[in-house]
Amino acid sequence: MNKSLSALTLGLLLAFATTSAQAKDEGFYMGASLGSATIEQDGADPDLGDFDFDENDFAWKIFGGYQFSGLLAIEGGYVDLGSPSDSGTKIDPYGLDLFAVAGIPLGPVRVFGKLGGIYWDSDIDIGDTSSSDDGFDAAGGVGLEFELGSFALRGEVEYLDVLDGTWMYTIGATITF
Repeated sequence: MNKSLSALTLGLLLAFATTSAQAKDEGFYMGASLGSATIEQDGADPDLGDFDFDENDFAWKIFGGYQFSGLLAIEGGYVDLGSPSDSGTKIDPYGLDLFAVAGIPLGPVRVFGKLGGIYWDSDIDIGDTSSSDDGFDAAGGVGLEFELGSFALRGEVEYLDVLDGTWMYTIGATITF
């Protein structure tokens, strides 16, 4: 009895794993997400002087990619990190990102992680003085997708090495073609 129960459990797990691995549609996909970005900037700027900044604002992104299998994808997009301001200081960053995405399908839910980079540009205004900064830096994130065929709902947390550090929290949707 115990052996047959173990065999049944193993069979169900294998059936679930086989179904799960096929959960994500392969091919090109596009998506959009809305949320919030928290931007940190500390230190001295030759044009602006000393200042500390840690604020958040509405953020959004559009992205697209190619899903090679249920496990691997490549993804790139445009990110607008808002225009947070505090006490006369305003920062306006945006960027273009590129990620390798690895996911583990668990039925209709897929857990994923992403690692890549972001080319970013930011304008910083303090009173009547302004400065601009840009760079290419590391980026990464984790998220969950709830998949319904070629349509998916997605929630993500991303760290972007923009300025002295930026966290982006979003929810969005994708469609695979």
